[in-house]
Amino acid sequence: MYNSDSNVMKRSIIGLVCLLIGALFMTSCLKDNDEVVKSSEVALLTFGIKDLKTVHVEKDSTYTTVMNGSTVEFSIDQAKRLVYNRDSISYGTDVHHVPVKVTADGYVYYVKQSGELGSVEDSIDFTSPVTFRVKSYDGQYARDYLVSINVHQVDPKETVWVKLGVADFPTWDELKAFVKGERLYVIGIDDKGAYYSAVAPLDNEMDWTVTVCEGIAGSGFSALLVDEVFYLHTDDGLYRSEDALEWSAVEDETVISGLPAGGISRGIAFFSEPLNTNETIMRTIFVATPEQADTCAQVWTKLSTEDEWIEIGASGNNVYGCPNLEHLAVIHYAGKMYAFGGESVGPRKKPLGPFGNCYESRDNGVTWKGEEKRYEAAFGLPEEFKQLTGPFSAVTDGEYVWVIWSDGQVWRGRWNGIK
Repeated sequence: MYNSDSNVMKRSIIGLVCLLIGALFMTSCLKDNDEVVKSSEVALLTFGIKDLKTVHVEKDSTYTTVMNGSTVEFSIDQAKRLVYNRDSISYGTDVHHVPVKVTADGYVYYVKQSGELGSVEDSIDFTSPVTFRVKSYDGQYARDYLVSINVHQVDPKETVWVKLGVADFPTWDELKAFVKGERLYVIGIDDKGAYYSAVAPLDNEMDWTVTVCEGIAGSGFSALLVDEVFYLHTDDGLYRSEDALEWSAVEDETVISGLPAGGISRGIAFFSEPLNTNETIMRTIFVATPEQADTCAQVWTKLSTEDEWIEIGASGNNVYGCPNLEHLAVIHYAGKMYAFGGESVGPRKKPLGPFGNCYESRDNGVTWKGEEKRYEAAFGLPEEFKQLTGPFSAVTDGEYVWVIWSDGQVWRGRWNGIK
C-alpha cells in the first residue's frame, strides 16, 4: 500500500543530508583558503644589498663615502645556485658587515663559519663567499646558494704591471708591437738580418706562433699599422701585409694616407679617431723620429677634411714637445697619448734617464708633460725597466698596455688612474 507521507519524509531527509554535506564542503573550502599553503618548492628569488661605506685614500688623507647599495645588480643562477654581481663594486668598499635584502619561496638563513644558521637581518661578512640556505615552509626541503660580492681588488689610481714570461722569440735587433682584432703581433728583424712575425691571442698572450717573413730585404727597419694593414719599411723599400705573414712590395710609398715626405722610414706611431665634436671627421696623428738628432720627436696632425699635414711646433723650439728618447714608444690610451723610452737623444742641457718619466699629451700632440708624482701613481712603469737594455716596443689594446722586449720578456700593465 502506497504511503505518500512516508515518501515525502524520506525525500526531505535526503535533501537535508545533501544540504549538510554541501555546507560542510563549503566550510572546508573557506578554511583551506584562509590557511598558508605549505609547499615543497624552495628558491631564492631576489638578492640585494643596502648602503655600504667606501674608504678612499688620497695622498696623506683618508675619507669615507657611502655607496648606494640599490645600484648594485645581482644575478641568480638557479641551475648552479650561484648569486653574484657581474660589475665589481668600488675598490675600498667595506664588505665585512653587509646588510642584505632577500626574497624567497621559503625561509632564508645564512650559514655561519661555525655551521650554525644565522638570520638574514644580521650584517654579514662577505670577504669570502657566503652560503645562503632556503628551507621550505613544511621544513622538509632545503636549497643552498653560494653568494659572492665582487669588489675591485686594484686601486683605480694605481698602476699594476705583471711580467707574463719570456717568449721563445728570435733575438730581436729591432721590433714593433701591434694589436689588431683579438691578436697581439710583433714584427721585427733579428741580429742576423732575418725578418719575423710573432702572433698570440690576447686571451692567451704567451701562446706565440713565430714565422719567418719571406720576401723582405734590406735593413733600417720601421713598421706601422694603417687602416688595418701592416707596413714595413727598410732601406730596400716598402712592404705591406694584412696578416703579418705574407708580404708584398709597394711601389708608391705615398700610398699610406699621404704621410709627410719620408715619414714612413722614421715612423713611430699612427693614430686615427673621430673628433669629439663631429664623429664624421677623423683626426690622424703621426709621430716620427727627427731626420737629425734633436731633443724632440716630430709630430704631425691632419683632419680628414684637410689635404695637408701640419707639423706641431718646431722640434728644437718646443720645450713641451714629445721627447726624443732611445727606442721611443708612443701609445694612444684612454683618449690621450703617452710617450716613454730609454735615455734622451739630442742636445739636451739635462739629459733624461731611461724610463725616468712618462709624458702625457692631452691636446693631440701639441704639448707633452711628465709629472713625477702623478707618473708614479697613475701611469708608472716597472722599476725593472730601468735595468733592461736593448730594443723594446709598446702597444695597447684599449684596456692593457703591453711592453715587449728584444730578449722576449712580455709585460702587461693597466694604467687605472688615467681612465
